[in-house]
Amino acid sequence: MGDSEIDQIFKIFKVLGTPNEQNWAEALKLPDFKATFPKWKGIPLQEHTSNLDEVGMDLLQGMVALDPNKRISARMALLHPYFDTMDKSKLPFTY
Repeated sequence: MGDSEIDQIFKIFKVLGTPNEQNWAEALKLPDFKATFPKWKGIPLQEHTSNLDEVGMDLLQGMVALDPNKRISARMALLHPYFDTMDKSKLPFTY
């Protein structure tokens, strides 16, 4: 957890990589994005979550994608194969 807004953003960038033309070109046009931000390449999520299998890793990558247009929605996350073995009858909602 960051101790300020910019510290939190930088912690995210250290893991996922600083936005660039390849991973989120639209971010470069945002009013608060600075070309002077440090340029991190990112760290593979597998290095942070050694206990997730391939299906779990796919869900996680969809949930934390930098580009919001590539991020999985909450509804689609619930439909992800990661949850196929879960007993959905106990959920307080239906989907």
